[in-house]
Amino acid sequence: MNNNNLIGITLSILCIIHCALPFLAIVTSLNSLSIFIENSKIIHIFLFVMVFVIYLTVFPKNYIRDRKLLSLIISSSGVLLLFFALFLEGYPEIYSTLIGASLLLLAHYRNHILNKLN
Repeated sequence: MNNNNLIGITLSILCIIHCALPFLAIVTSLNSLSIFIENSKIIHIFLFVMVFVIYLTVFPKNYIRDRKLLSLIISSSGVLLLFFALFLEGYPEIYSTLIGASLLLLAHYRNHILNKLN
């Protein structure tokens, strides 16, 4: 179960980095980053599917086992924000993705720590 939390942490960080790429490309003038920007909808859908699979693997089982509702609420909020971001454009999409990925990062980290304590 802890490996899935580490995968979730990695995917959350990838979402955050992906959202930061347009700003990094502008600041650093790196045209090689444009492939990640031009195909962002495809990347968002791909990342969301992976995030959702890990979410379904980790959080419902942890809730049934530990009855820690806070982690389930935080992670569900993050997944919902990432889902809604698929239908948004511009800054609302970026904000929704950043907040959703940050919430998932927090929830996975919290689960990781709780699993190490048990």
